[in-house]
Amino acid sequence: MFDFFKPNSKVAYTDWGVLVLRVCVPLLLLTHGYDKLLSFLNGATDFPDPLHVGAQVSHALAVVGEVIAPILVMLGLWTRVACLVEIIHFLVVAFMMHAGEPLSEKEHALLFLIPYTTILLIGAGKYSLDTSLYQKRRF
Repeated sequence: MFDFFKPNSKVAYTDWGVLVLRVCVPLLLLTHGYDKLLSFLNGATDFPDPLHVGAQVSHALAVVGEVIAPILVMLGLWTRVACLVEIIHFLVVAFMMHAGEPLSEKEHALLFLIPYTTILLIGAGKYSLDTSLYQKRRF
């Protein structure tokens, strides 16, 4: 246990670290997405349209970015694709929704952008459905 804290320790909990990152960040995001999902299901039409595709389509894309993709990341299912969706979502939020606004208004989106970019680069890790479903089986 104490070897973990030594600078030259070979003890690594990388897979557990990826799991914590992959589960906790989407959980935080789901608190925002839940409200968007409810308003979408209730037929709200007053949603911002930064992509000029219509308010309902923009609202649906926000639900995908803040509900569907985070659930996939939490499960570790199609993780890199879901992270790419998240990255695009938060780039749109930071640089289109908050274009011309100070960094303090973009900060929330940028803070979510960082862990999703990290997960995209390192993958879902050992404890994921991606690993369970797509690892090569040796017989």
